[in-house]
Amino acid sequence: MTKSVKHTCPIELIKKTNDEPPNYSSSITEPFSTDRAAPRLLFDFGVMTSLLKPTVLHQPVLDFGAGSGWVSEFCARMDLQTVAFDIHGDLKGCLEKRIDADGRIESAKLSFAHGDGHAMPFEPDIFGHLLCYDTLHHMHDYPKFFAELFRILCKGGRGIFVEPGANHSTSPDTIAFVEAQKKHDPDWIERDVILEEIDQIARAAGFESGLHIVPMPHPLELQTFSMTEWSNFRAKNGLVRKKFTDQLATLNYFDRVIFYVDKP
Repeated sequence: MTKSVKHTCPIELIKKTNDEPPNYSSSITEPFSTDRAAPRLLFDFGVMTSLLKPTVLHQPVLDFGAGSGWVSEFCARMDLQTVAFDIHGDLKGCLEKRIDADGRIESAKLSFAHGDGHAMPFEPDIFGHLLCYDTLHHMHDYPKFFAELFRILCKGGRGIFVEPGANHSTSPDTIAFVEAQKKHDPDWIERDVILEEIDQIARAAGFESGLHIVPMPHPLELQTFSMTEWSNFRAKNGLVRKKFTDQLATLNYFDRVIFYVDKP
């Protein structure tokens, strides 16, 4: 016979204080309500912010290609002075709605600017970091962008990137997406991010040490191990380790890349 479990303290149901739920669009609920999986967005954001340099955190952070502003919001929550930047005209409204929706966001930490990423409307040497989350592959001219990145970063500043990889433009999902987008924006592009190419461009722009690659497993394709397999892995079993490193090498080149560049 099973015994019922008794809680040490009473549990009360949370009751809604308003029968009419707020009607927030995906521009406000992202990354928690989006066509892209929230685990992937949050995982990659965690990796991105783990790469922030403490020595330049007193300088503002630029959220490049801010979109709905969710990265900007999260950075402000982390007490970072944040500037959201995008070419679309709804950015101000997105940020205002995010602030109105949650009183825990300090509005003084957030500002915004509109413009073209090939010629940004900022003075030189003012940002400690540029965070580029799924935006580089939309840029028409990589060399112009990296020249601008070098110009606006302060000495010792860092640009951090989370992007699709070398197979992005030829994937069936991307091809279908581009066809749909071009009905609204004929200039829309989805480019490949090929690490060797970007490394050469970054060095030519002044980033002397080039790209620093951060290989990570994908949260939606995690490789798991049984206890026996993990013991073999820890015992330096060559086949088990090769399987893992092969997965990382493929994933972090063709499918998804995370890297950063430092301004000397």
